[in-house]
Amino acid sequence: MTYTVLTLSQIGLVLFYWLYNLMSNCFSRAFCIVRNRRNGSVTKEASIITVTTIKGGKKPLLELLLLFENFSGHHIHRKIRVWDTKPHLRRFETDKTIEIGLNIARKPKNPIFLSQKPCRFSFVFVIICSLKIIVYVIGSYILMGEAMERIFAAPNTYEQIFKSSYTWQIGLTLIGVSILLYLLLQKIGVLVDKKSLEYNWNLLFYGVGATATVSARKNTGTLVKAEPVFDFSYLFRSQNGEKIKGNDKKIAENAQSAEEMDHVEVMYLPGNPDASRITENLENQDFSRFLNTIFMVVVFIFSVVFLLSFYQTVFDSSING
Repeated sequence: MTYTVLTLSQIGLVLFYWLYNLMSNCFSRAFCIVRNRRNGSVTKEASIITVTTIKGGKKPLLELLLLFENFSGHHIHRKIRVWDTKPHLRRFETDKTIEIGLNIARKPKNPIFLSQKPCRFSFVFVIICSLKIIVYVIGSYILMGEAMERIFAAPNTYEQIFKSSYTWQIGLTLIGVSILLYLLLQKIGVLVDKKSLEYNWNLLFYGVGATATVSARKNTGTLVKAEPVFDFSYLFRSQNGEKIKGNDKKIAENAQSAEEMDHVEVMYLPGNPDASRITENLENQDFSRFLNTIFMVVVFIFSVVFLLSFYQTVFDSSING
């Protein structure tokens, strides 16, 4: 039963992974914000720098570039997306100010939300998400239930079928490629894990800024959207005048522009100046979000191919007819 167990374990892992993502995307941010508002959050006044319409209509989806003070009084930029449910009020326009709330629990990935009182919870959104999850669970149950019934009815036969099929190999390839791709993107600094995410959160929302002098730069050999990634070493002075060394990766337009870069803006923690990063890497989430989407699309395609291979192997008419 080695190949049967291996194949079923991979199927279970893939199905659970997408169930987790579905539940996380549906509920974690909404519930976290509601809980944080209820327990008390930090309210800040933010200036709207730019407004971009992501989706038009009577209630357009807008992306706002905001400028506001972090917990240390340092001005930072951050983008948030909002549904403008009352466009006639013209609340979200360039140079206007709005109140935002900062999620002190460091969750979810973007801890900024509009400060609205009372807190409005979209039951329609919850119902739609719940229906998605119910459909997914029912579909998975039907697929796995029928498959398990057939497999246990002829375990030895299916062991040979799985052994000679490519299904388990596709599954191992899916898992291996996903892990390697994730580690690669994480290494070059465009994807972050939970620990790095909290580190970045602390720097951006509790850090102070400084202008650092570039002491060295090294081409990592990695290209992101045909642009080279450089490892910069830099020096800056903390608030008490102490010289601090730091290093961080940064995407440059080309090698020449990296060589011409003598100074970079950095942020560091006042209580721990050794913890620092280039400000641009903390404020700009667009490219990281883009690569995360690409990563999820690649994993989704592999998952579909894997599940189709499993389905064809188990339910092939020439085997079960």
